[in-house]
Amino acid sequence: MSFLNCSFYELNKPLIDERVIVIFNTYDEMNIKGKLVEYNNDVFLNYSDATRKRSVSSWKKIVPLNVPTIAKVENNDSDIIQVSLSFLTENTNSKENMEQFNKNNQLIKIFKKLSIIESKDMTELWKSIIYPIDKHRREEYEVKDIPCLLDYCNNEQDLIESIFKESIYYDIYPKFIELLNNLSKEKPYRIISKIDIVSPGGIQNTKEILNKAIQTINFNYSLVYDTAPTFKFESSSIESSDDDHKSFIKFLEIEGQKLNPKTFIRCNSIVHV
Repeated sequence: MSFLNCSFYELNKPLIDERVIVIFNTYDEMNIKGKLVEYNNDVFLNYSDATRKRSVSSWKKIVPLNVPTIAKVENNDSDIIQVSLSFLTENTNSKENMEQFNKNNQLIKIFKKLSIIESKDMTELWKSIIYPIDKHRREEYEVKDIPCLLDYCNNEQDLIESIFKESIYYDIYPKFIELLNNLSKEKPYRIISKIDIVSPGGIQNTKEILNKAIQTINFNYSLVYDTAPTFKFESSSIESSDDDHKSFIKFLEIEGQKLNPKTFIRCNSIVHV
């Protein structure tokens, strides 16, 4: 991971049933291959564990390549980890769930800044502080309930202080807490939804449902045509939320089903920028 010259975790491989981030990169004859983001392991996904659907017209839609994807560890007996996507729901790779993993990058940035400010070796600092924290975290929680490291640090500051105290880095603990607290102060961001609209009935049907949906909006926004068949819907977190975007998209879905022929709506992603 960025800025980190050692393993993110002290563990050599993830635990059974652990949720992990995978980047798949190859469709092979027997399975789909990829790499773990937070561990130094390759992975494979059997096609039978990729979806509950009986027939698949395109694996690119089910398991896209080179995109961070949440998966579950099925087998860790070898260095090549077997994962599954069959547990997935439509919300598994939602922004909210992916954010739990993105927070780990935020923790890395805190330690990078800390190492620069305090003139410390980042690798040694990470191993001395994060590895013991992760050990306690895994001992306290079942695999399926384990919180991300950043949230655990926020919620267990007494433990974190004791770990700093037992190390050679106790003098920089106040600065770590300062950086941690600053991170929790939410800053305004843009919310961007990419929405696919497929209208067999033509462009007029698309215009019709968009005009109706726009009438439901009570905050500033922009809605632009991106690339066929995708529209980009954007607003600010100061005035709106992910739920507002979901309501807008749901309205489009309902109105699209009323048309003859039906217009089909799919949200590709809701991201914060």
